[in-house]
Amino acid sequence: MAALQVIRGRAGLLIGVLGVALLAFILSDFFTSGNAFFNKFKDNAFAVNGDVVSTGKYTDRVEEREFFEKVMSNKSNLDEATMSQIREVVYQQMVKEMMLDEQSEALGLAVTPEELSDMVYGENVSPMLARLPIFVDPQTGRFEKAYLVEFLTDINKDPSALSPQQQQDLLTRKKLWATIEGMLKYQRLEEKYASLVAGTVLVNDAEAKAAYTDSKNVASIAYVVEKYTSLSDSSVTVSDAELKALYDLRKNSFKIDSELRKISYFIKDMIPSEDDYAAVKAEMDEGAEKLATTDNPALVVAGFSGNQYIDTYIAVSALPAEAKAFVESASIGQIYGPVRDNQSFIMYKLVDKTIAPDSIKLQIIPLPQGLEFNAANAIADSLLNVIKGGKEFAVVANEIMPGSNGGELPMIDEMSLARAGVPKECFEAAKGEVLKIAINGETQLVRVAGKSNPVPKVKLAVVQLPVVVSDKTQSAIDNELNQFISENGNLENFNKAAQAKGYSIVPDALISPSEIALNQTAGTRQVIHWAFNEKVGTVKKFDMSDKRIIAIIAGEINDDYLPLSELRKGLEAELIRDKKAEKIIADLKAKNLTSLDAYADAVAGKVDTVKFVTFQTGDIAGPGYEPVLNIYSKIGQTGKLEGPVKGRAGVYAINVVEKTESPTEYNSTQIKQFLRQNSYYQLMSGALQALQGKMDVKDNRVKFW
Repeated sequence: MAALQVIRGRAGLLIGVLGVALLAFILSDFFTSGNAFFNKFKDNAFAVNGDVVSTGKYTDRVEEREFFEKVMSNKSNLDEATMSQIREVVYQQMVKEMMLDEQSEALGLAVTPEELSDMVYGENVSPMLARLPIFVDPQTGRFEKAYLVEFLTDINKDPSALSPQQQQDLLTRKKLWATIEGMLKYQRLEEKYASLVAGTVLVNDAEAKAAYTDSKNVASIAYVVEKYTSLSDSSVTVSDAELKALYDLRKNSFKIDSELRKISYFIKDMIPSEDDYAAVKAEMDEGAEKLATTDNPALVVAGFSGNQYIDTYIAVSALPAEAKAFVESASIGQIYGPVRDNQSFIMYKLVDKTIAPDSIKLQIIPLPQGLEFNAANAIADSLLNVIKGGKEFAVVANEIMPGSNGGELPMIDEMSLARAGVPKECFEAAKGEVLKIAINGETQLVRVAGKSNPVPKVKLAVVQLPVVVSDKTQSAIDNELNQFISENGNLENFNKAAQAKGYSIVPDALISPSEIALNQTAGTRQVIHWAFNEKVGTVKKFDMSDKRIIAIIAGEINDDYLPLSELRKGLEAELIRDKKAEKIIADLKAKNLTSLDAYADAVAGKVDTVKFVTFQTGDIAGPGYEPVLNIYSKIGQTGKLEGPVKGRAGVYAINVVEKTESPTEYNSTQIKQFLRQNSYYQLMSGALQALQGKMDVKDNRVKFW
């Protein structure tokens, strides 16, 4: 019984121990088998009204858009700046689609297959399709519906009847069209939603009458202005209470839709040291000695330069200024340089001079690519015999290539021909001569259709070596920056120390998680990603190929509104302007001035005049955007001196010199239609933006990218 009593007395403790053990067992098993659940919970690229988009789904769409952009731009690779833009475009598009899906379901909006078909096959093809490069004629730059129809015909072919390569091309085109079709669908859905919202606009008679009245008065106004800049900012004082009151009044204008970070940073460009320049100069001096004595400049150019020697002539007039000045006075074999040219060294050797045509006009008949050499030669010989037999080259060219304008090419200079792989024998041939040549391994027939007038030309050997940052220089820069971090990598010292060192510090910059780069500096998205995933006070050096960035996280803003501290300068400037206006108005009133000339004398200014001002005029020639002049064009009395009154740029004295009324009669229907259209287009453009402001959109991408 005693043992039983002890057990009963400790039952609570025993149950607690067993409960903890059991819970640990359950949780350990759950975490072993349930990691996928928690990973999925954390895998949140962004969310719209609680509907989460995973990083995988977002990445798939980014890759889809990347593929689309590569095809449209005809590029195999996209740079990091373009990829950053693609990520942002995809995010905005996916958010838009999610919002439209939700609203469409609630409002009964849809895009039917028939509508999509009409956007593609109808008389008025979607403007989006008309802008896609794959459906544009490269010669004319115009949309060709035939290209679109051909594309759609191709993607509906039976894959089983195609070769493996053709099947792969078919899959590529189908993938591309799936992207385009999705873009078409949501473009039309967005138009429907925006049109529905904009269609709610109503204009009543009072609004129409007011708009007519506002536009019918046209005034010429004489004025004198004392600008606010005539007083120093220190002449007035602004209290913290006044700042707080203005902030509270405008607070809704300062709402933010994401957390923000404040960072201070500077960029150190990786530029060569004087030792780096000296090393390259020594190498160029060695090259100059070899270039002076060689009979084969191509070897020296190849050995000392990144460019190749092109054994052809170039017009003296086409040379850079320094090279032109050199060749005009130099003798053959003479060398210019080496001289420093920005971040490189350059030298020239004059190899030869001549007087010859600078450009020629060619006609060309290209044979189909991929032909076996003997077959291509046989076809070329056959065509050549036809031309020698008397048939016009242009006629043959048009038969081989319909619409080719006789195979005629634009005038082209000798250097450009050489770089395109066209043999120099074309340039040496007589006008009218027809040649069978190989261009980049492909047999072609060309005719010399014309030549420009002879001009002075030279053959130059050009050696150019860039000066790159050496490992020694790079180490010195890194050591300097590492030491700066160790001594000043804290919030108290960072900004002042960076300024003292002469670094171009950007202090307390506010950044949002959606920004692609810091101040449009390529490759700096990594800094933004870091700033939103580390603690305030953290400092880091970012190593990039051509620069180093040192940044410190100076603060974070997690509120729904920008704090007063971040807006202080702007609000203070507004209050200073208002107080200057009060002071100037009081001073001018005390002088009891009765004419514009008197005002001009009082402010050491002059009388200016503006014409054709209405209540609705935007920028006015001279003062620019100045609403006080718009107001007096409507309410001012002719010949009556008004003022002093507060304006945007200063305090004004105003005299309406002349006022006329527009002869246009009041037309209620016409004015209402005009006002509805203006409101319609404004609402059309802002409908989705307003919708996004109402929805709970949370962008978490900065945690991953």
